[in-house]
Amino acid sequence: MFAIRITNKQDNGIGHLMRMKHLASALKQHQLGVHFILDDLCQFSKTLYQDFKVADVRWQNYEKDALLTIKYMHQNSLSHLIVDSYTLPLEYEQLIKDSGFTLTIIDDNERQHICDFLIDYKWVGPNTNSRYESLVPAECNRLLGPSYCILDPTYRTVEKRTLEPQSPVRVLFSLGGGGDLFIIRKTFEGLSKSIKENVFFDIVIGPYATNKDTIYALGQSYPNINVLDNVTCLKDYYERASLFVGALGTSFYECAATQTPAITFSLEDNQTNDIGILEWLGHYLHINDTSIDDFARLGELISIALRELPRLQLLVAKRKVSVDGDGARRIANALVCEEISTNCFFTAEQDCEVHTELTDSLVVCQVDDTHINSYLSARNLPINSVRMTVQSNIKPLDHYLWWFNQSRSNFVITERKGSKQSQSLYIWHNLYKDKYLYGGWFSCNHDVPLPIAMLALQWQLDFCRASHPEAIWLAVIHKDNKFVNLLNKYMGFVATPTDSIEYKTTQKLFPLADEQFNFVMWDPNAQ
Repeated sequence: MFAIRITNKQDNGIGHLMRMKHLASALKQHQLGVHFILDDLCQFSKTLYQDFKVADVRWQNYEKDALLTIKYMHQNSLSHLIVDSYTLPLEYEQLIKDSGFTLTIIDDNERQHICDFLIDYKWVGPNTNSRYESLVPAECNRLLGPSYCILDPTYRTVEKRTLEPQSPVRVLFSLGGGGDLFIIRKTFEGLSKSIKENVFFDIVIGPYATNKDTIYALGQSYPNINVLDNVTCLKDYYERASLFVGALGTSFYECAATQTPAITFSLEDNQTNDIGILEWLGHYLHINDTSIDDFARLGELISIALRELPRLQLLVAKRKVSVDGDGARRIANALVCEEISTNCFFTAEQDCEVHTELTDSLVVCQVDDTHINSYLSARNLPINSVRMTVQSNIKPLDHYLWWFNQSRSNFVITERKGSKQSQSLYIWHNLYKDKYLYGGWFSCNHDVPLPIAMLALQWQLDFCRASHPEAIWLAVIHKDNKFVNLLNKYMGFVATPTDSIEYKTTQKLFPLADEQFNFVMWDPNAQ
């Protein structure tokens, strides 16, 4: 017999309530009784748990809460407590364990625990299965990774997506169970008139959301808007959506399960994520730090995403880790000692499309959309940005808007060591008026050794000379960047005459290059 303790009033949201309902339903399949202990029995939770026995307690502090829980469990002959809470501390767990109960903890913050089972379905890369090794007792069963993601059981079967655009085009908006819906209103207002009127929208209103009237008003103004109020399972809406836009949370896993392209943002601290981790599950467009002005501009990104849906769907298809709807069932099986599943994922590095082999260990790879975030991270490294015409960090939203509109030819120099590979530098070029070439390169993680930089630049010059034999190279180099100035001089670049058409063209191509930069050129026919 199980009890599930949720401090839903303190943790503020329906994510805890929903996932524990799915877990309780999975336990019931084993003919086991499940009770809920809540501290804010509102109408939503009453309806959600109408098939279970529910106790309503008033939160005071962890000691009194533990005593009330222990008393309740004794009175109802319960032996196993499941805790889903960010509020209850380690001392609470010790009191429960000292009373002789089996204890399961749900967490995603990698904290210390005293428990028999620890469940954290967050993905953190190949080290996922080694998390909590020093944070829980040695005998604790750790159920880690997306295999234990708790979703509605309907996600066990989803319609397979293709790379073909869906018709009609639909956007699903959701902030989860709460959030200020003015954010969605602001984002919608940033869309073009054509998209507002011709794309279908499903907009979720969570039970704890504020400014609901703004969405009801939108629904009255646009017949193509479908307002979803009091909907507890969104699986069908994810499946029919061409694009999801909203707060990162359970939606991240729901998008992964339904292979839905997404644009997400963080509204709470626990929604802040390393974008490199999200990419494992096929999600590449996420903004951690957002302001109200960003939401107005988010409409522009949505417009681009709808135009580039095949590219986004291809990113989802390249995921290394999958999510399904069997997480609750796997956990229930483990808790009743039937079996403990393990995560299935690919740990091999993603092979790049090799363009040219420079040496046995260095290759030139074509850059595709999977580089969208690593390209930005490299560009924003201080060793790179300090040498650029724009020295401030580029924000993700600005970068995403640029990425899908830029026409650069982008490549990455990758170094191979055995079965592993690492990126050394990004190198790019562009053609202007079929007469001039301009480009640049920047390090991926550290100062680039001279031999690698020389090989990369020589390859670029040779490659472009073969495709555009008459084109003249134009470049600007920060005067303090002695390394690159010497390198380009060695490669045959000379100072651009200030009275030349090449100088004026360079100013057009690099309008922010001032007296801190050297203007240089390379004419392949002058050699």
